[in-house]
Amino acid sequence: MAREIKEHGLVSPVDLPGEPIGGGRPLARAFVTLAVAAIGLLFANAGTLSAWVDEKPVSETQLQVSLIASGWTAMMDADGVTAPRHALHAWWKEAQAARFADEAQGEAQ
Repeated sequence: MAREIKEHGLVSPVDLPGEPIGGGRPLARAFVTLAVAAIGLLFANAGTLSAWVDEKPVSETQLQVSLIASGWTAMMDADGVTAPRHALHAWWKEAQAARFADEAQGEAQ
């Protein structure tokens, strides 16, 4: 199959149709994608949210948000939603300890 030379004289390595596929509303799709990702992270990564809030300078607002975030984390932990993240984090720490164990022993001597 020979490639057509376009009006601008360049040959495209990918032959794309001239009309957009599906039409639709790309901003709406982008918004939905970002919303689903944010909600997924809110549920599955609750501990990180709580840790981030606790790092902020102490104020009345920070204390209230910290209580809410701690409650949210406890609820997600109780429901088991954060279990995959905890397992992955534990595997990472084991791999990190195995990889850097020799360096840590060298510093101790």
